Amino acid sequence: MKTKRYLPLTHEMCEQAVLEAFDRKWFRRDYLATVEKYGGVSRAELSRAAQVNDWNVRLEAVNGIALEMEQRVEDLLDGEAEDLDLDPVSVFYRIDGISMKRRQLSNCCPLHQCFGHLAVIGLRPLFRAKLLPYQFASIPGKGQIALKRQVEHWLRRKSLGIQHAVKLDVQGAYAHTKQELVMKLLQREIPGARWLMAVVRCLLAMAPSDGLLIGGYLEAWLFNLVASYMLVKIMGYAKTRRGASTPLVVRCGSYMDDLVLLGRRWADIQSAARKITKWALAELGLPIKTDWVRVDFLSASEEHQRRHLTGAAKGCPGLDMAGYVMHRTYTTIRPRIFIRARRQYIRAKEDVVRQGHIPVWRSYKLVSYNGYFDWTKSRGITETLGQKKLFKAAKVAVRVYTQRKTMKARIAA
Repeated sequence: MKTKRYLPLTHEMCEQAVLEAFDRKWFRRDYLATVEKYGGVSRAELSRAAQVNDWNVRLEAVNGIALEMEQRVEDLLDGEAEDLDLDPVSVFYRIDGISMKRRQLSNCCPLHQCFGHLAVIGLRPLFRAKLLPYQFASIPGKGQIALKRQVEHWLRRKSLGIQHAVKLDVQGAYAHTKQELVMKLLQREIPGARWLMAVVRCLLAMAPSDGLLIGGYLEAWLFNLVASYMLVKIMGYAKTRRGASTPLVVRCGSYMDDLVLLGRRWADIQSAARKITKWALAELGLPIKTDWVRVDFLSASEEHQRRHLTGAAKGCPGLDMAGYVMHRTYTTIRPRIFIRARRQYIRAKEDVVRQGHIPVWRSYKLVSYNGYFDWTKSRGITETLGQKKLFKAAKVAVRVYTQRKTMKARIAA
């Protein structure tokens, strides 16, 4: 059965990986250089084909890059090469606009990205078998909104009887996920996948440390694979009373390096949190922070009663995760995100009065914050800020700027 949890290497798979890696990046300088070097297509040919919406030139370049990838993998398996001969990974630092944390990110060359997509395509049967439905980060079709909806469904489902929750944070998740651990898990799950093991090992070795790259496509999937083992372990915790086994945790999920455990009794959730903290450190080498975030949910009737109050008394306990604060009967925006979003919309209104338009750099911010207003209980503040009109104006500004930028890039190419 385990031999079916990976795909054999084919030329079509390499072409698919190139198409995925190059999506919306065809006219970036580094990607154009890769097309010229390995695809055999000049920038002028690519630009002329784009103007008439001709995909044949791009497909020709994809075929050339896919052939180069196949050859490098074959050389690696035959022992003629020790690695994939990729450009070194550059590391840079960026301040997170929400948490204001200084994060280390990585910049990989286009060919590195292609091999990352190739490895993920080959590992998709394994990911499909091992990843749980309640993992929401870096998975197509899931994300912040999917997590929000799922938690809302859990809280409003009376048969689950969820009363408490705890949010756990894996400290330095990518940095502490050792490459040896990942290779050990893959070796156990797909021992016959020689080409995948060789490609993944080479890509992981490109990291400046012995952990995972932050910003890599393959690395995000691999961390989800590791996190799936923690979730399975959590759901397996149970207590036995009078011959009956009862799970300690009713539901659990993960979003990036955050884990959430929900249940009926706080003592049971606390016991499961202690156990998974000890197990994750011993078996996976992942330290979980000891400052847990406890949430004691109110009943639906109690939340409705508080709506008539004013000030701080109106607020209800909620689960703060993935940018949202989820309560039993409603969902709000995380306070820090709301403050920043409100500030940007107020300044955008001033830009319209003073300049007659919204600057492009601020338009990007308005567009990125729009989802928080659409998917939460924010009708009052939306009308006060004139959020809908400002969002439409920002969307038009971004579209016009993107069209002009693309046209300039094609002409320059």
